[in-house]
Amino acid sequence: HDDVDASGLAGDTLLIIRHAEKPEGDNGGPGLAPAGEARAKAYADYFQHFQLDGAPVKIGAIIATADSEDSDRPRLTVTPFSQASGLKIEQPFPDKEVKALAHWLAAGEPNRAILIAWHHGKMPKLLNQLGADPDELLPDGIWPEDTYNWVIALKYDAQGDLTEAKKIVEPAFSN
Repeated sequence: HDDVDASGLAGDTLLIIRHAEKPEGDNGGPGLAPAGEARAKAYADYFQHFQLDGAPVKIGAIIATADSEDSDRPRLTVTPFSQASGLKIEQPFPDKEVKALAHWLAAGEPNRAILIAWHHGKMPKLLNQLGADPDELLPDGIWPEDTYNWVIALKYDAQGDLTEAKKIVEPAFSN
């Protein structure tokens, strides 16, 4: 069990989303489909007024997967929220380096609320690294290819132990 030293996650709330809808077809390019752009725009408001268990969550940092040749989608998904909130998007790690991301998060300041936009293929591993059980949160422990409307919320107590892990289905955003 090579979990990160979780004390750096003390008091943290992590909100993990998948990037928004991608273009159809194999080489749809690195950007978002129109539905994805609409979702990204809706996120600007959604995450400014986000509540967990009835309590407002004031997001203080945004992390996205580093841009790659194939995809800028995680960054594009959180760009409208970044602009609305004035928070800059941090992209310290590429898609596959979820372990490094978990260690980096654990080395940070306590009592943060962080929005993380990543690729769905690495979600189970990322959740695992953050002390959560992907099998409990995702169907068969996998984030489905065609699902874009989930937020995984992870809450840690003052000792950095994971006390709550849940999947939130976003409201349907009207364009």
